[in-house]
Amino acid sequence: MASGMIEHRGIVQRVEAGQAWVAMETAGCSACGQGGSCGIGKMAAGRPATMLRIPVSGDIKAGDLVLIGLPENKLTLSALLGYLFPAFAMIFGAWLGTRLTGSDGATALGAIVGFLGALIIARVVLAVVPGLLPAPQLIPIHSPSNVLAKEH
Repeated sequence: MASGMIEHRGIVQRVEAGQAWVAMETAGCSACGQGGSCGIGKMAAGRPATMLRIPVSGDIKAGDLVLIGLPENKLTLSALLGYLFPAFAMIFGAWLGTRLTGSDGATALGAIVGFLGALIIARVVLAVVPGLLPAPQLIPIHSPSNVLAKEH
């Protein structure tokens, strides 16, 4: 496993127009110590594999075993921008609404405006700053996996 990467194993199902369709194991990985309680596994709702479409370059073909890697630092930054920033903006908006009028309605309206404003700001930042979102990488591996067959 590469340092600073969160990785999941997968198998390439097909490659079309620069895109690889990869069946990714969803039982969890050992990268973060969460194992079977990994969020990826929970999102898969018990399916043994989830299909992902990932841009590909190089010599990757159907049947190849790959690691799907995401840089940890960019994943952390995206989580902060997507979760923490809107939460703080909502709290700040609620505080500001309370300070301006003192009414419950203004507090609720301030929270809503703060949250929606943070979402809009995050979208603009992601559109303006290239490379801010983590881009998955396909890393070929050579050991066979008996966990994946096809998506169910």
